[in-house]
Amino acid sequence: MKQQQNLKQLQKVKKVEAPAFLLTRIYAKIKARETEQLPASWKWAGAFAFSLVLLLNIFSVALKYQGNRNATGIESLSAGLQLSNSNQLYYE
Repeated sequence: MKQQQNLKQLQKVKKVEAPAFLLTRIYAKIKARETEQLPASWKWAGAFAFSLVLLLNIFSVALKYQGNRNATGIESLSAGLQLSNSNQLYYE
């Protein structure tokens, strides 16, 4: 019963004409949002943080491999994987 009353009230709703330049205003607002950019100070702070992290990573890798200069490629790989470099196949 209540649903029928609601449907009757909805049938009374009439279409309203939209303003002439509504769509162009919507497009203008969307375009204005797309052109917004970050402040220059935020860009510089981000670049500084990225370069700092990159330099710290390079420094830590350089310190890690500084002690292993005498080892060959395979020896350093086996040491990194904690493998034994003996020729024994079984631990007896």
